[in-house]
Amino acid sequence: MRLLVVDDDPDAGALVESALIDAHFERAIEVVSTATAGIERIRADEHDAYVIDHRLPDGTGIGLIHEAKAAGIDKPFILITGYGSGALDEAALHEGAADYVEKHLLSTYLERSIRYALRDWQTNRALREREEQLRHAQKMEGIGRLAGGVAHDFNNLLTAIIGFTDLIIERIDPLDSTADDVREIRKAADRAAALTRQLLAFSRRQLLDPRVLDLNETVTGLIRMLPRVIGEHIETSTRLAPHLGRVWADPSQMDQMLMNLILNARDAMPGGGRGLATVYGIVDQSGGAIALESAPGRGTSVRVSLPVASALSRQQARGESPAQAAGGGTETLLVVDDDDSVRHVTAEALRRRGYTIHEARNAEEAIRWSTNAPAKPDLLLTDIVMPAMNGLELASRLMRDNPGMRVLYVSGYTDEVIDMSGNRWRGAPLLQKPFTLAQLAERVRLALEPAGGA
Repeated sequence: MRLLVVDDDPDAGALVESALIDAHFERAIEVVSTATAGIERIRADEHDAYVIDHRLPDGTGIGLIHEAKAAGIDKPFILITGYGSGALDEAALHEGAADYVEKHLLSTYLERSIRYALRDWQTNRALREREEQLRHAQKMEGIGRLAGGVAHDFNNLLTAIIGFTDLIIERIDPLDSTADDVREIRKAADRAAALTRQLLAFSRRQLLDPRVLDLNETVTGLIRMLPRVIGEHIETSTRLAPHLGRVWADPSQMDQMLMNLILNARDAMPGGGRGLATVYGIVDQSGGAIALESAPGRGTSVRVSLPVASALSRQQARGESPAQAAGGGTETLLVVDDDDSVRHVTAEALRRRGYTIHEARNAEEAIRWSTNAPAKPDLLLTDIVMPAMNGLELASRLMRDNPGMRVLYVSGYTDEVIDMSGNRWRGAPLLQKPFTLAQLAERVRLALEPAGGA
């Protein structure tokens, strides 16, 4: 316990020490005799509590406490005086003193006053820290929701761009020079989709969507955005294995894992860092392992091991057989999406693959068509987040009259999906935006197959 006593009495130190003779804490007592010296030492912030005499040669204890509080000092102050009064007690309380003790009662009350004052101060500090953490969490939640909303809109745009680009590529000769230009547009759209996934991952709005990944491509894509995240003053180098096996993992989680490693390394450079709980959780969920080696002067090496994926393991993980390849069909599909571009490109792509397609821009149109249609749809392909009635509610409504109908949900904003479903879309598959036409065709075929609807 480090105490600062501000008192011009030559025996002040001995008086305080005597009052604390039976205290159950070790103490170091420093004494200064003026308010000027007191405020200087208080500003140094080297003590745990302050014992301030009210009458000082160059001011008052009340004035000193007022000045210290105005300077942002929040540690406990205990005012002592040889001549107490109710008015002085009230003034001490008003200025933020933790307690007020008359000198002739120091041996009776000082130890308890200090102990209680420190307990209250520590409790209040912990409360303030929790409040600050709550404010920070609320701020981050707001940023996350904003990021998720922006990503949702971008996912719709990118779904349309990718889809119409694929439709153009299907129409033109691969050797035509125009095809090269279209493919460059598609590459740019894919890069934008990767950035959107990262935005969702960093705001924790992305659900686990594992696929076969080339981690060299993942690292290369992430390196491009690093200077904006960690600062231009930090140099990052990569050494990529030329024959690295592919892995079965969620791309956005791999981005998040790598970014966590990089940010922890950045934070550790000035002289400190923390544990990698997020990284460990991602690696463990992906079936891998992580090892860390660190030595002074040699830096830190983090080795992340992930299982190599094969085409067979990919099919098994999705519950499909090699015969369930993406293709077309002759079934009747009801496509519901409030975004015109997404709905049009989805419908056109599926029509080209032989399906009979009916479009609806919202749940009301879908219900009206289903009520009057001569034939019921074999599959409902619906966006989840829509005005008035969401896709989950629409599916429940239509399945009352058509229990055999299959459902494929589509969404680009997964946290609202979680909030509304409560049980992961009631067992139906999900296609996340932005998607390619090949992914669309594959998921539709899987949803229509007997093993694909569960």
